[in-house]
Amino acid sequence: MISAKKGLYLLFFLLFYCLGAKAQLSDLHYLPPLRQGQNNGAIQQQAVYLSTPETTAFTVNVYQGTQATPVATFSISNTTPAVYNLGNGNNDVTLVSDSNTGVVLTNSGLRFEAPGGNNFYVNYRGRSGSQAASLTSKGRVALGQNFKWGGVPNLGSHVSKSNTLGIMATEDNTTITLSGYDPDCEFRVGSNRAGITADTFTITLDQNESFVFETYIGTSPTLAHERGWIGASIVSDKDIAISNGSLNYGRQAGSSNRDAGIDQPVPENRLGKEYVFVRGNGNSNGWTEFPLIIATENNTQVFVNGSATPIATLNDGDFFEIPSSNYSSNSVGANMYVETSKDVYAYQCMAGSNQAYTQGLNFVAPVNCLLPDTMDNIPDIRDAAGININGGVTIIAATTTPDSNIVVTDGGGTVTLPASSAVAGTTDWKTFYLPNLSGDVSVQSTGPIAVGFFGFNGARGVAGYYSGFDTVPDINLQITGNSCLPGAVLEIASGESFDAYQWYGDGVLIPGATTSSYTATTPGDYYLRVTRGPCSYDSNSIAVYNCDPDIVLNKSVNNSSVQDGSNVTFTITVQNFWDDPVTNLVLTDILPDGLTFISATVTSGTFTNPNWNLGTLNPGQLETMTITAEARLTNIYLSSQTLTNTVTNTQDQTDLNITADDPTADVTVNMIAPTTVISNRRITIRVNKN
Repeated sequence: MISAKKGLYLLFFLLFYCLGAKAQLSDLHYLPPLRQGQNNGAIQQQAVYLSTPETTAFTVNVYQGTQATPVATFSISNTTPAVYNLGNGNNDVTLVSDSNTGVVLTNSGLRFEAPGGNNFYVNYRGRSGSQAASLTSKGRVALGQNFKWGGVPNLGSHVSKSNTLGIMATEDNTTITLSGYDPDCEFRVGSNRAGITADTFTITLDQNESFVFETYIGTSPTLAHERGWIGASIVSDKDIAISNGSLNYGRQAGSSNRDAGIDQPVPENRLGKEYVFVRGNGNSNGWTEFPLIIATENNTQVFVNGSATPIATLNDGDFFEIPSSNYSSNSVGANMYVETSKDVYAYQCMAGSNQAYTQGLNFVAPVNCLLPDTMDNIPDIRDAAGININGGVTIIAATTTPDSNIVVTDGGGTVTLPASSAVAGTTDWKTFYLPNLSGDVSVQSTGPIAVGFFGFNGARGVAGYYSGFDTVPDINLQITGNSCLPGAVLEIASGESFDAYQWYGDGVLIPGATTSSYTATTPGDYYLRVTRGPCSYDSNSIAVYNCDPDIVLNKSVNNSSVQDGSNVTFTITVQNFWDDPVTNLVLTDILPDGLTFISATVTSGTFTNPNWNLGTLNPGQLETMTITAEARLTNIYLSSQTLTNTVTNTQDQTDLNITADDPTADVTVNMIAPTTVISNRRITIRVNKN
C-alpha cells in the first residue's frame, strides 16, 4: 500500500489464470529464479516478452546467471517487439528443481540489458495445462536493500501448492538476511522440504548469483506455511532484486482448487500511501477478490474509501486482507480507494470468473501526477505465452483530464472510450475498462495515466499493469547533529529544494514543522511531504531513537469488567526505543490472586510462566505477548473485586524510562447474582456457579 500524495495503486484483473504485464521501462532488468511446488504443475511453457516505445531499433542482450557472454541477443523497436522462448517447466533458469532450491546458484536467473542505454519493457509469461502466471519486471527501480515477502494466504492442499521467493544479487559479497516469518516456517533444501528451520537465515551472494526459498504446502498444510511467510523481511547490505508469490496457491480451505500467482515488487523506499484497486470478475463471496496490505512500519493505519476510521492498524510485517465488500460493486471494473498512514506493500488477489480456482496475483505499483501521458505499447495483447486470447485494458486517469483527451488504439484503429467511473473517497482519479481489444494497444492522453491489460481464453488469461516507479522524486532523509535523541536533526540528504514542506511523526502531521529540516523530540518514524507545483511527494521514512536505554512496556485487557469465572486476555507489547540493541531482555508477568493462567502466545522468544524471555531486542523492534487467564473473586463476601495485573522487565542495561510505560491493566470481577425461587411456601436460594 503512491508514493506521491497523489499516488495511486492500480490493479488489473485476469480472467481465469492470471498473467502480469510489462510494468516498467528500464535499460536493465533482473528476473530471479523461482520454484513451483510440482514440475509443470503451475508452469510448463514459458517465454519473456520484450517491447519498447522507441521507434529506432536497438540491441537487448540476455545473460544467464553469472555468465559474461549473452545467451541471446535481440533487436527491438516499437513496431518489432521480441519473444525469448525458454525451456519447459523446471529448466533451472527461471524455475528451479529440487537440487537447486535452498542453495547458492551461479547459472540461474536472467538479466536483460540494452548496452546503448535504451529503455524497454520485460514481461515473463508461463502456463501449464490448467494454470498460468506472469511476472512484471520493474527494471532498475526493483533494486534495493529492504523488502517484504509478498503474496496472499495459500489455502487448501495439493501436491503443487507452494510459496516461493527468488533473490538475485547485483554486487559481490552481498549479505542477505531473511527474518520475521512464523517460527514454524520450514524452507526447502534440495529434496528436504524442511532443510531450513531457523528463525532467521543469512546467505552471501556474489554478483548475478541467486537463491530460491520455498515453503512447500503440498498435502500437509500448516498455518505457518499458508500465511506465516507473508511480510517476512529481506534485508541486504547491497542492492538485490527479488520476485515472490505462489506456484500454485488456493483460496478455498480444505480444497485442492489452485492457480498460480507471482510478481516482482520494489524495495520499501519505492512504496507509498494511496491506492486505487480495480476489481476482477471473481465471486461476490470475496474469496478471490481483495487487496492485501503489508505494513513496513509499526502503527500503520489503513483507511478505505475516504473513511476517517481505520479498517485496520498494522505493525511492521503484519498484513490485512481488505474485504471485497469495499469495492464499489461486485461487477468487473468496480474500484476501491485505500489510504495508509505509512508506506505499505499492496497486493491484489483477483479472479477471471466466480470459480474459486481462477485467481491471480498482482503487486500493485504506485502512480502519481508526474506519470507519463502515453503508454505505447502493449504488444499483441491477445498473445499469452503462445495461446490466442481476448484482451482488454483498464485505465486510471486524472480527473482533470477530459475523457475526450484520452485516445486508445488497437490493431483495428481507434477504440471508443466508455464513460469513466468515479472513485469514492478521492476526487483526483477516475477509471475506465475497455474489453475485447486486439493487436498492439496504445493509450495517448494529455494528462497522467496508468494502464493495465488483461485477456482470457477459456481457462487461461493474462493481466497486469503499466506504471511509473521512476517518475517520483527520490527523497531520501538523513540524520545530522546527533544520530539519536536529543539533538537529532532530519533533512533531505541531497539538499534538493521544493516549494513547500510538511513533516510527519508516526504518520501524524506535526503542526508548524514546515521547513526543509526538523529537530526530532520523541522517538519514532518520521517522513517529509514535499510539494513542487501541483504535486506532493513523500520521502522515505526514517527512524529516530533515544541515545540512552529506553524499553517501553504497554499492557491492555480485552474486557475490563467480567463475571466471576470468565476468561480475560491481556496483550503486552514491548518496544526498544534505544538506538542500540537491548540484550538479555526478560518480561515477567506474575498474575495476582484471582487470575489463573490458561495460555500464552508470543511473537518472538520463549515463554515459561511467568517469564517471557526475548533475548536481544533491536532498535525499534516491537514484540507482542497475549496471556489468557480465568478471573475469580477471591472474597466470596464481595459483589465485585478489582484485580491488578502488572508486567515488569529486566535486561543487561538500565532502563531510564525516557518514554512513559503503561505496564498495568485492571480487571473488575463481578459476582453472579443468585436467583430466588418461591414455591409451596418455601424460599429456595440458587447460587449460580460457572
